[in-house]
This record gives sequence, structure tokens and C-alpha cells, in this order.
Amino acid sequence: MATAALNIEGRRAQRDIVSFRAPLDGPAGIRTTVFMVDISPLGFMSRSSAALAPGDVVAVKLPVVGARAARIVWSMAGRVGGEFIECIGVDQYARMLAGTPHDRPNWNEV
Repeated sequence: MATAALNIEGRRAQRDIVSFRAPLDGPAGIRTTVFMVDISPLGFMSRSSAALAPGDVVAVKLPVVGARAARIVWSMAGRVGGEFIECIGVDQYARMLAGTPHDRPNWNEV
């Protein structure tokens, strides 16, 4: 599994590069699928066609972990960044990475 280097963005944790679709429930009854691009025990970045805005609280369903609440921190040009309200435990996170599918995205899809 590739890992994104800690960089000038000031992230609190390294991100792992991933490639899988995840169901997401958002505000106002939004139900969609996002394409997860990177993830850490603290948050994620995904591609999404949904109108999500900073401050929105969502639930994203992750492999092994299940539904996890997150707050959208930023949204730009079809990408969103979210921070998990409760971080994912180290052991569960490792199991999730080992069990994630590796989808090939159709970039026009999200």
C-alpha cells in the first residue's frame, strides 16, 4: 500500500493511498457513493459529485470498520476532505487497509 508523505499541508497523520468506492450518507438525505483516494486513521480525501460543504457531517461506510462519522473540512472541484469524529483504532485501521478493494476508477463517474 502506497503512503502519501507528510507534507507542508500540516496533516497530523500520514495518508495511505487507496482506491475504492464507499457509500456516504450526508445532510439533507444525501445518499451517494464516493471514491476514496487517500485515508488515515484521522480522515480521508475522496472524489464526489455530491454537493458537500465544510462543516457538513457525513457517515462513510468503510471496509471492516463500517459506518464512520466525519466532518467535511474542505471541498473543491469534485474532491472533499473529511476528518473522522472518532479516529480509527490502529488494529482496525490495519485490517481495513488489508481488506480494501482496489477499484479502477472511471474518473467521469465521480
